[in-house]
Amino acid sequence: MGDVFLDCLRDPALAEVFAPLEGDPCLENIRAQALTAPALSEVGTLLEAASRLVLEHATRLAGVELWCGTSLDEVERIEDDNLLTLTHTPEHASRPTRIRTSNLVLNLGGYQCPEHLTQDLSRQGLSLSPRARIYSGDELLRMPEGQLRSLLLPRLRRGGRVCVVGGSHSAFSMLDLLASAFHKTRIDEITLLHRSPVRLFFENAEEAKAAGYSYDAERDVCPISGRINRSGGLRYRALSIGQQVLSSGRIADCDMQVRLIQTGPGPQQRLLAASEALADAPVVVQCNGYQPILPRLLDATRQPLPLSQVKGGLDSDATGNPRDLSGNLLEGLYLFGLGAGLAADPTLGSEAAFDGRIYGVWQFHNNASLPALETILARLARDVPACRRG
Repeated sequence: MGDVFLDCLRDPALAEVFAPLEGDPCLENIRAQALTAPALSEVGTLLEAASRLVLEHATRLAGVELWCGTSLDEVERIEDDNLLTLTHTPEHASRPTRIRTSNLVLNLGGYQCPEHLTQDLSRQGLSLSPRARIYSGDELLRMPEGQLRSLLLPRLRRGGRVCVVGGSHSAFSMLDLLASAFHKTRIDEITLLHRSPVRLFFENAEEAKAAGYSYDAERDVCPISGRINRSGGLRYRALSIGQQVLSSGRIADCDMQVRLIQTGPGPQQRLLAASEALADAPVVVQCNGYQPILPRLLDATRQPLPLSQVKGGLDSDATGNPRDLSGNLLEGLYLFGLGAGLAADPTLGSEAAFDGRIYGVWQFHNNASLPALETILARLARDVPACRRG
């Protein structure tokens, strides 16, 4: 909701920092719809302006430097420290190219990897057609409908279907966009492959009952808030699309049929149906999550240091410390953001059925950042220097 984005601007300690934002049209628009979902384009514009103010404030503090024009290429782990290898644009060539630090926080974003999709399908015994092309849902969702039609319709000229792979918000947003873009074309059906059941979010049992939604009272209800599918349920426009598809198998506004095929545990017929759909799909849209963007990670012997992954992202503790494949925490390294995610915190509430990672803005601003900050301060209090340049 809009209020979640406003929450990070309310801290009295930063009132003077954010004072220039007063009267900003994006801020006022989001305030006016604080209890609804605002346009993400306005959110982005507002947070970009807020970020500039925070960075200007931070760089006025003693000992704080902001390095633009710098790329982090490699991190070597040495005795719980991080040895960074950097490259700089020519105008900043005088900066050090190697830094050793006891604390490194990375929030580098995420990306959709086609190999991740094919590997995920392969683990389920599924494969793509030789003529299939994988499209990133993240990229397609940014396109105007006309550009989307120009891109996809030529690949469907000889027939075949469109398969969207995923079962959460981006998948249903993709269904919504494709249905609108293909309206009044010869494409009248989209197939959605999803591993887990499609879950809908409701504030309470009364709302779910009014909507005719069946749920498991033990596994789908957050014990703290009473919300239905608090972490894994579809919300806002995706909720509306999900309700239409589950109840009628179509998106009413565009008269588009949607065929749902669940590929997770269940009857063998599901996998057969999914296999047949993929064999007939020259267009496959990836909406099954993100991989984190990371620099090269090496151990003390300069061998690759792969990180442990769980459903939905990287395996890490409450401070964002990731684990290696042996389950060891990489202390002093903190990963946040798309592709990394957070485990559901039982003290804040979640449904038992949810086994993915949390990507909520509120969680990153509150639940995740404070434990990480406390851990960093504790490490800084040790006798080991926080940063040694070499």
